[in-house]
Amino acid sequence: MLRDRGLPVSFIAAATKKTSAVRIVNTSVAGVTRGIVEENEEDFKFEQYLSILGIVHDAVMSATRPRGGRNERRKARTRSALLGAARRLFASKGFEATTIAEIAEEADVAIGSFYNYFRTKDDLLAGILEEALTEQLRRLEARRVGVEDPAELVSIAHRHLLWAAREDPDLAWLLVRLDVPFRVIDAVLGEAAAHDLRDGIRKGRFAVADRRVALRAAGGALISVMHGQLLGELRPGADSAHAEGVLRSFGLPPGEAAQIARRPLPAER
Repeated sequence: MLRDRGLPVSFIAAATKKTSAVRIVNTSVAGVTRGIVEENEEDFKFEQYLSILGIVHDAVMSATRPRGGRNERRKARTRSALLGAARRLFASKGFEATTIAEIAEEADVAIGSFYNYFRTKDDLLAGILEEALTEQLRRLEARRVGVEDPAELVSIAHRHLLWAAREDPDLAWLLVRLDVPFRVIDAVLGEAAAHDLRDGIRKGRFAVADRRVALRAAGGALISVMHGQLLGELRPGADSAHAEGVLRSFGLPPGEAAQIARRPLPAER
């Protein structure tokens, strides 16, 4: 199970059963860049992105391996520069619209050197997800030390991820605009979230009509609230309001859901 591999619990997105690709076209309204979703049946690349799943998992599992000497450290710095450049460009322009040449220029790296680190742009996207998942896992789990109540775990996870979106808007825009179908993210992380929901049901904390629907609704709401934060459309406290809504959708009484969602977010330990 993905939980046993150490992946975060509620970093999920709504999955879709459509077989069309989702493409984001950027427009500027009053100085704010917005993403307009367009669907194109012919551009569907789900099978292509399924290969990212294995890459991400292998990368996350090896992320903490010891580094070598000076040459290895130099390679690590170049790889990090490419990842940072790609993250910024993907967030601002979208995945499909960004070229490898633009990434190399942004990172101040020769375009030929790009291929010493990544075979394709998809490989690079997997590397970005590796970095993001590994770091957010570490920080999320540091907040959850000693917490056993499934409702509290869910609340912390959702609020932490919205906090992370405020701290790192480039990453948040990447997640919101990601051209990879939502089902890919769900396939990587959804099982861990399902484990917490099942645990909450077993302990009598949660009661839902359909577990899959409940998880996908919660994940879709998370991405939507994250998007609203980025656009500046939501008031302070939206993270707690979102967590309360998720807990209520999982069957918690309104008063208890509000109380748990408004507790201070635990510090990282």
